[in-house]
Amino acid sequence: MTSIQERKIKQTGCDARFDNLTRQLYATDASIYQIQPIGAAFPRSAEQASAVIRAAADVHLSVIPRGAGTSLVGNAIGEGLVVDFSRYNRQIAKIDRENRSVHVGAGVVLDQLNDFLRPHGFCFGPDVATSARATLGGMIANNSSGARCPTYGTTADHVISLEIVMADGRIEKIGPMHESLRDQRIKIEHLISARSGEMAERWPPGLIKRWPGYGVERFLQSPTDLTKILAGSEGTLAAIFSAELKISPLPREKGLGLIFFASVGEAMQATVELLDLKPAAIEHIDRPLLDQTKGQLHFQAARDLLELDTKPCESILIVEFYDDVAERLAILQARKLGLRTKILRDSAQMNLVWSVRKSGLSLLTGCVGPAKPVAFIEDAAVRPAQLPDYVRGLQSIMKPLGLEASYYGHAASGLLHVRPVLDLHSAADLKKFRQVADQTSALVRQFKGSLSAEHGVGIARTEYMREQLGDELLEVMRAIKNAFDPKNIFNPGKIFADGQHKIDNHLRENFTRPLELPCQPVLAFAFKDRSFIGNLEQCNGCGGCLKQTGIMCPTFMATGEEVMSTRGRANIIRAALELRVNGHDPLKSAELDAALSNCLSCKGCTPECPSNVNLALLKAELMYARYQRDGLPLRERVLSNVDLLGRIGCAMPSLANLILDFKPVRSVMQKTIGLSAKRSLPHYTSERFDRWFVQHAVAGGADPGTAVNDRGYRGKVILWDDTFVRYHEPHIGIAAVKVLEALGFEVALAKKRRCCGRPAFSQGNLGAAAAVGKYNVDLLSSLHDSTTPILFLEPSCWSMFVEDYRELRIDKAQTVAKRCFLFEKFVDELLAQEPDAVHFEHSPVNVAIHPHCHARSIMNPAFMRRLAERLPGRKATVLDTACCGMAGAFGALAEKYDLSIQVAQDLIDKIDNQARGTEIIASGTSCRHQITDLTNVHPKHMAELLAEALV
Repeated sequence: MTSIQERKIKQTGCDARFDNLTRQLYATDASIYQIQPIGAAFPRSAEQASAVIRAAADVHLSVIPRGAGTSLVGNAIGEGLVVDFSRYNRQIAKIDRENRSVHVGAGVVLDQLNDFLRPHGFCFGPDVATSARATLGGMIANNSSGARCPTYGTTADHVISLEIVMADGRIEKIGPMHESLRDQRIKIEHLISARSGEMAERWPPGLIKRWPGYGVERFLQSPTDLTKILAGSEGTLAAIFSAELKISPLPREKGLGLIFFASVGEAMQATVELLDLKPAAIEHIDRPLLDQTKGQLHFQAARDLLELDTKPCESILIVEFYDDVAERLAILQARKLGLRTKILRDSAQMNLVWSVRKSGLSLLTGCVGPAKPVAFIEDAAVRPAQLPDYVRGLQSIMKPLGLEASYYGHAASGLLHVRPVLDLHSAADLKKFRQVADQTSALVRQFKGSLSAEHGVGIARTEYMREQLGDELLEVMRAIKNAFDPKNIFNPGKIFADGQHKIDNHLRENFTRPLELPCQPVLAFAFKDRSFIGNLEQCNGCGGCLKQTGIMCPTFMATGEEVMSTRGRANIIRAALELRVNGHDPLKSAELDAALSNCLSCKGCTPECPSNVNLALLKAELMYARYQRDGLPLRERVLSNVDLLGRIGCAMPSLANLILDFKPVRSVMQKTIGLSAKRSLPHYTSERFDRWFVQHAVAGGADPGTAVNDRGYRGKVILWDDTFVRYHEPHIGIAAVKVLEALGFEVALAKKRRCCGRPAFSQGNLGAAAAVGKYNVDLLSSLHDSTTPILFLEPSCWSMFVEDYRELRIDKAQTVAKRCFLFEKFVDELLAQEPDAVHFEHSPVNVAIHPHCHARSIMNPAFMRRLAERLPGRKATVLDTACCGMAGAFGALAEKYDLSIQVAQDLIDKIDNQARGTEIIASGTSCRHQITDLTNVHPKHMAELLAEALV
């Protein structure tokens, strides 16, 4: 990249970045490949896209159009300028109900479009598994289709017109109603009509998905419509900026038939036998995929529904019907296929099943160890009736090589996403990788199928195009490329082999040069991977973190910046370890700081990333390694010792609070340790909770003889009085004691306890966190009755005990963890067994609950609604919110204050939209702090809500 090239592109006014951070972020997509671009541009308008593409062409730079970067074959990476159409180009406009059409920007995400269309009674038919992040521009460029291809066809079937940017910067509109590009259209029509016989011979009818390369067979049927050529062109002809699309009415009804099998072969044969029922979809999932859902919170409800733990199977067919559902489901059931059948009509249950299927890609790559099910022959399709023979052919390729594989995907369309299990770090498995690819290409050709039926050709399949298409059709497509892009500006080397791309080159660097850590890891990564590198390499780039719902990843949802996503952070950590950062320091670089310092350690990625990438642990490990080498800075040392600050502050609370509110002092604090003067700091209490508790016990409140109700004495519980309850919010502890005693428990505190270590852990001060953790575990293990339940009011303290002590390899941590309960969960489970254990006053009040992100990461928060609604007259809602943005000390830092507010905005909007008088419940002290600072609401802990309602 020369200074002249960079200046020329920046002069366009388009947001263009050439820094090393951006180049590393855009060096990969969801494939196994890695190519570093010279930079990335983010156009806001077609005019900006035109200017930046023309400028790149003028200075002899190639252009790689990109959407969400979820390509499995390397479509969206290259050495030139990546032009990202997903950042700004997300407008939806001009819905036309009469003509059933809608106009969208190329960056509109499929789920976003369907959320917009649903209230109008419409949907966009093609429904890809990556719908939460797949952009419409990318779907058009790949001619994507998804599960319901038998009903809706491919994306090309739904394109009315396209607004495209040509290699010379011209903005053109194409489609049957537009006269633009007449010369290209006539030339292409002549080229294709002359080769119609060759197409008929190579591509006999019956294939439901698409053929590789340009849509010449579709254009033959619609010779005035150049969108047929552009759909599936993978960014090699022009850049797509916007589209007018056909929309479809929502189905009147849906139903699922689930059929369980003892083998994949039986499921394939059954697929053929079910086609006469005209299902909307038949999807196949197999045991390797299903096994990856074990122990995952996000998929436990689906496992229970499918009865996988009690009635295991090798294979499941998901058969979906639209309209006349009852009749066709009855016929399906009467055929008595497989081991057993399950019929679903409830939409929530059907969505549970689809959630497993749609997460197939990441679930599979999330398996433990370096060997993973690899995507490289995953896109081949045959006619559905050929599936049994095709699968047998694939198995005959795998067996001599000793390979296992997963076979899942679109059975009704004849496309299975077959993923052989290979260790791409291994030379022996790389040889098998090549053998399987070569033999599968030959097998597909034998069946006259499509090697690239919805994911594209990309890097992975370009070298096979001559074998698949033949010389004549390949030259037709090359002539089409020349008609659109004579200087080969767009995505060069894709579709047409020029020697630079083969299936086994440009592999990610961690395959060809194994990652090495500059330190000895201290964390166990105990949930699954048992190693830092194992967990880091779970990130396959699928982009599941690029969504706008759930709890992963709150900083990306707030900013839209790639580096703020779980994928972006994992990619930058890899870059640092591969010494691809400025200064070549794997522990300290601007790139690594950009990735790690903005991570909230909210744990949202742990359950919602199907591969279970755990950024909170990866971040803590690297910060600790840096501090071990360079020393612990003053700010991090101070913030690690919040409990000590509490003891000091409560010694003279009036003076301490006066100092905290004194503006000159706050100004000094901002300059010295970086605490924002804009952020309120929690006041110290005049009576510490632990001291109140001693007085309460002396007064007889904690005497087992008085801690009874009409059902008698229930026994003892230990209430963990965390730092903030003890020194800042004793009223919450008092409320909890009141509730527990009303339930008949004797309440005790853990005498001489130390801080749980969460503040130190979140600062990367793992040595201090381990020291207090070991002390606390020994303390609780040494108590006379080592079975007494330990109840936590602060979710981040609870998660420290039940998860992070084990990560710190603390002896007996697992034993103590079994006794640890979140206060709300403990009370809810008791009241579920004994609804009349305590009585509450009736009050017609709405309750809105914001669950703490650590609680969400470990358990389903739905029980919180049930608990609140045990109070007569209350109507409760669990808010669909992610991290509040405060994240312990994060939101108090001057350099993070604005980002903290951005992250909080969704929560604040949802609170502001609640009816007047709604009680806001937030059990995390940071959450309450953020809500108090940014709204006029006074949030309460669940313990307060319960205590105030006691009769």
